[in-house]
Amino acid sequence: MQNGEETPAATETANTPQPEEVTKQSFRIKVWRHLETNGLAMFPRPVYNRIPNFKGAQEAAVKLAELDVFKNASTVKVNPDKPQEPVRVLCLEQQKTLYVPVPRLQNGFLNRLVLPEGETGPAAIRKAVSRNGMETYGQPLSIEDSVSLDLVVMGSVAVSKEGYRIGKGRGYGDLEFGLMMHMKAINPDTLVVTTVHDCQVFDTLPAELFGPHDVPIDIIVTPTQVIETQRMSSRPTGILWHLLSSRRVQQMPVLGQLREIEMLAGRACTLKEVDTDMEERGAARARRQRRRTRSHKSHSEGEGNTTEGEDGKPKSRRSARRRNSHKSASKDGKESDSKDQKPRRPRRPRPVIDFSVKISNISPTTRVRDLKQALTERGVKPQMMTWKGFRGFCYLHFYKSGPQKGEGDNIQAPNMESVISALSQMCVGGTGEQTNEKPRLLNVEPAPPRNAPQATPTEPPAAEVH
Repeated sequence: MQNGEETPAATETANTPQPEEVTKQSFRIKVWRHLETNGLAMFPRPVYNRIPNFKGAQEAAVKLAELDVFKNASTVKVNPDKPQEPVRVLCLEQQKTLYVPVPRLQNGFLNRLVLPEGETGPAAIRKAVSRNGMETYGQPLSIEDSVSLDLVVMGSVAVSKEGYRIGKGRGYGDLEFGLMMHMKAINPDTLVVTTVHDCQVFDTLPAELFGPHDVPIDIIVTPTQVIETQRMSSRPTGILWHLLSSRRVQQMPVLGQLREIEMLAGRACTLKEVDTDMEERGAARARRQRRRTRSHKSHSEGEGNTTEGEDGKPKSRRSARRRNSHKSASKDGKESDSKDQKPRRPRRPRPVIDFSVKISNISPTTRVRDLKQALTERGVKPQMMTWKGFRGFCYLHFYKSGPQKGEGDNIQAPNMESVISALSQMCVGGTGEQTNEKPRLLNVEPAPPRNAPQATPTEPPAAEVH
């Protein structure tokens, strides 16, 4: 082939987009992005790097409660993530024994949620299943305690009808399962269920992405369907020590405790020599932080605005500024060493308000935090609030947003239509100690931006809550 004929072929190859690498993370990104960009994500937002909370989590929990496997279970273990909160509520409402893992396994293993005596109403249950409530009302169990679970409910980022499950990438769910196997809290017949949105369910996932530590799912419950999986992989029989590093074990004391028990029993517990992916990410963040600290220090010293005296002892920033202010003017009134002074950082421009929403029919006894909590539950986060609750209304202001950082994707900014839709049929009641007022249905409507002319300029200034 002539050289002249090779050039077009090479150019065509270079311009051809390369196929995306198929990894667990690529499926996570696909799910997180789909939930965010299609308005399916709920608080906490954004859902990146989380077990994502989704619209319809309550419906999925109700559909799970209709299954015989849930009705017949007396002891249930449910993960502590937000999308499975409705499942935890149903367990306590139906007086099931509920176990919840300690977040990140840092201060123990399992907590048994026990409501205070005489407090069994909906408010007490809601409080108990919250993040703070699980810590307050949780009775800790060790790996040496005896417990038998009838059902395990896990959170997921992506699942397939073959039973494969992808979590958020930290391995906590798999480790919890391995610890429960060691405790004999579960047996080969104990079913594992997950509640997810329909968009998180794939017909198939590549089998080569999964290893012996990955926990398969038996039943997938979505807001619209119940799927009994084919279970293409076997369950882990316990903790696979060769997949864990020593630093990972040190971060989770319960793993160190189990390893000592196993070693005393004469079992091999050789650890992985190289850190796991989770730890590598953490180490990379630490290295970036150290580099930023060093570069900041070098920049300050390069400008001549050092924080050390002649004896090398560190000085405070205030004393450094005072010394430089004395050096800036000489006895004859002429400036000196002004070029060594660090220039002031320019002020950031004030954000521009994109749109505003007015909420009216607010009870005079409603407090700002009550409305904030209601907004948070519906996934609405205004950048600023103008509060006139004592007059029965308030304004929510939303800034024009730039590109998001930290998730690897640009998240779709909220618009007026999506906010009004999310806040439809929202009720907030008075919370005064001496009021029995029922929750009010709030009116939500578009409003002119805060910096636009007001129809009544004589009104007193409103309180602003950022």
